[in-house]
Amino acid sequence: MKKLIITSLSILCLQVFPVQANDNQPLVDQAKTHIKTLAVALKSTLQHGMKADGAAASVKLCNIQAPLITQASSAESGTSDWTISRTSLQLRSPANAPKAWIEQVLKDFDDRKKQGEDVNAIAHSEIRDGQYYFVKAIPTQAGCLACHGSNVAVDVKAKLAELYPNDKATGYSVGDIRGAFIASKPITAGE
Repeated sequence: MKKLIITSLSILCLQVFPVQANDNQPLVDQAKTHIKTLAVALKSTLQHGMKADGAAASVKLCNIQAPLITQASSAESGTSDWTISRTSLQLRSPANAPKAWIEQVLKDFDDRKKQGEDVNAIAHSEIRDGQYYFVKAIPTQAGCLACHGSNVAVDVKAKLAELYPNDKATGYSVGDIRGAFIASKPITAGE
């Protein structure tokens, strides 16, 4: 009976409490790889669009391509068992709204940044409801400011208003946490 209670408590704790990166290093490494693949694909597409057509046209490109690139990098494509997504406390697209617990993780990320933690290293992992989650902060880089900064050009503002009428994803400075990538996958026995 005592063993059963301890086992039950252990399972409950895994459902609720964050898992340290070292506890699941293979999963952390896989999650980072999937996130990096998505981040590189998104950045490459946007940089190419910016060079070819400018920032305003890139807003439209992002509106169309970012969801497709994200889907192609995720379990929805059938090439992986990882689901990859993006979210933020200041949303551009309502389709990327965070779950309540992810919203709290993002708030914790902001607190960690304020305490001096390197934005590039801020991450969180946990097992929740049979899923492993790895949440990685997205740092704002100089190239992001054309569409996410405080001094967004008039034509970019117009395109944002057209495509994202409820946009809240501006006002950032280099080094701010703009949001997070989320990598998740079902946990199977032995992981």
